[in-house]
Amino acid sequence: MHLKLPLSLKGMTTLDRDQFKQTISVPYVNIPVECIQSSKWKNYLLCLPSLKNVRDLQPILKTHKQVLFDPDIIENKEDIIKKIPSITKYVEESFDFTPLAITYENYSIEQVIKAILPDDLGKDRPINTGSGYSLIGHIAHFNLKDAVLPYKHIIAQVVLDKLTHVKTVVNKLHEIDSVYRNFELEIIAGEPNTIVKCRESKAIFQFDFAKVYWNPRLSTERERIVNVLHHNDLVFDVFAGVGPFVVPASMLGCTVYANDINPESVKWMTINLKTNRTKKSSNEYHVFNLDGREFLRTIVFPRIESYQKNIANDNEKRWCLSDNKIIILMNLPDIALTFLDVLPEWLSENIEEKQQWILPIHIHCYTFSKADNPDEDIRLRLKTILPNINDNQISCRFVRQVAPKKDMMCVNIILFDKKKKETRNECDEEKEEKNPTKRFKQDSSE
Repeated sequence: MHLKLPLSLKGMTTLDRDQFKQTISVPYVNIPVECIQSSKWKNYLLCLPSLKNVRDLQPILKTHKQVLFDPDIIENKEDIIKKIPSITKYVEESFDFTPLAITYENYSIEQVIKAILPDDLGKDRPINTGSGYSLIGHIAHFNLKDAVLPYKHIIAQVVLDKLTHVKTVVNKLHEIDSVYRNFELEIIAGEPNTIVKCRESKAIFQFDFAKVYWNPRLSTERERIVNVLHHNDLVFDVFAGVGPFVVPASMLGCTVYANDINPESVKWMTINLKTNRTKKSSNEYHVFNLDGREFLRTIVFPRIESYQKNIANDNEKRWCLSDNKIIILMNLPDIALTFLDVLPEWLSENIEEKQQWILPIHIHCYTFSKADNPDEDIRLRLKTILPNINDNQISCRFVRQVAPKKDMMCVNIILFDKKKKETRNECDEEKEEKNPTKRFKQDSSE
């Protein structure tokens, strides 16, 4: 239901909950308890926070309940008979309107904030007027623009009132630091506690939100990557943060090598890897605090070479791990693509030996694009970094829009995928066998 709020609320900077009180007229029908089907009528019921739309009759009559309907949808008796014909009998008997007292508790966060903020905010260009926030454990995280800052404390108080599990409200002050990937924030309401605990991918993560990077809006993407991992995959995370990729990977039984340049991230990632150990996660995990390029050169490349040789020389391992893969994750969208400049030199060394490798290597590298055609834009940028990579080794996938005309993309680069090549050749052979006439004509013309 659309609730009209008093204009006197506009510009309020100190929360006065009493000013939200009003009385509205609501249609109702008294219906026998056994005939009430709230789930089927949900599109027509009065739905407001902290309000029961099916309530006891006064004086208490246990056989019937009073069902409240949305006055924006049900304006008269004919409306409800048309929309819910099965209760026509009860509509004829008891349909009427009742006065209903609405209080601050019956408004959503968005409704309260919209009622308070001046209408001209965001008129020139869209801004976060306070209804957009992220939840990280007990923290509600805002990124408020300057025009909204005079109302930040009242916005924070509304969130604390409405979300009982939120204990701390913070606002981002500056852009993300490109080295440690954290940002300065201020606590605008609630407890001065930024150490959080949250659940994702069946794992529990702990970290200090003020000192590390964590974006809950990437949970779907992280789940997508985790879902393609298998037991005994080899996973390298160049910019691992507190472990949202590698912790669930370890729980699945992958061997994990995780790195982050931020020592605070490494500290919490180690804690998260330890606390989420399962019977499946008996494989090794290794944590590093290095620059991304150094991690690739000194840890990733040597470990891949050693692992591939080990499998090639061990027939039992070669058979057991034939369906596995090596994953390299690079989630630092601002600059991750530039770190791929260490690949060409490594790929050119001992190329004949590398061609015999058993396991394919999948590189998932995240980046931003402001181009109308992000796929084309990314491929052009990649050609300057990896000139010898073929187009068919690259695929680009949209992840999410981070700002108007700015998309986050995932680039998947596949190296040494012999199985894919063999499958393609087998398919070609099958096509030829299924169409012998076509093949015969080709042969006869030569």
